[in-house]
Amino acid sequence: MSYFLKHLLFSLFAVAVGLYFYIQAGTMPASAALFPQLVSGLIFVLAAVMSFNAWRSAPPEAQGAKINVARVCIYGAMIAVYIAVTEKAGYFVSTPVFMLISYLYLRAAGFIKAVFLSVFFCAFVYLVFVWFLNLPVPLGLLEPLLGA
Repeated sequence: MSYFLKHLLFSLFAVAVGLYFYIQAGTMPASAALFPQLVSGLIFVLAAVMSFNAWRSAPPEAQGAKINVARVCIYGAMIAVYIAVTEKAGYFVSTPVFMLISYLYLRAAGFIKAVFLSVFFCAFVYLVFVWFLNLPVPLGLLEPLLGA
């Protein structure tokens, strides 16, 4: 499969996911729908840019790159487990654990950096979405501590 075709297929998949979120956001109250609609719009733009860049030129090192299907499937399963667990365990329990495991599994960061990024990101989300915007976030196990 050519470099361009791989990127085009991924772009189409991203557009399909963005379209799903955009449609689902239409069923939400206007204040809650704005963020998913903005993210969906960003996905559309970035998918188009990615397709255009892939069409324009393929980097030489990407010609022989192989996709590790097993790693992709395992990571996809990790995402599915994260989604399934988030409601019961709570966002602020499942997300840092998922982020930490993801950083380590994908070898994107060392342990200390992964812990720092996971905690910082969740603190940022709490401050912006829960404390400042008063938007509902599944608290799960932390409901007695963080809930109203």
